[in-house]
Amino acid sequence: MIGILIAVLLAALVYLILAALTGSAIVAIVGAVLVLLAGIPSGGFGFGSRFGGRNTV
Repeated sequence: MIGILIAVLLAALVYLILAALTGSAIVAIVGAVLVLLAGIPSGGFGFGSRFGGRNTV
């Protein structure tokens, strides 16, 4: 849960920085979405943990 909150805050920060630097909302949104997908603990695929091992049955 904390990892998701950190990812959301980081994505918002990236959005603000990219919007200020590029002046384009589209570039800022794409950058924020990429940061959000990379930052969530499952690595963006909705299963497992980023640092934990995989349990194969």
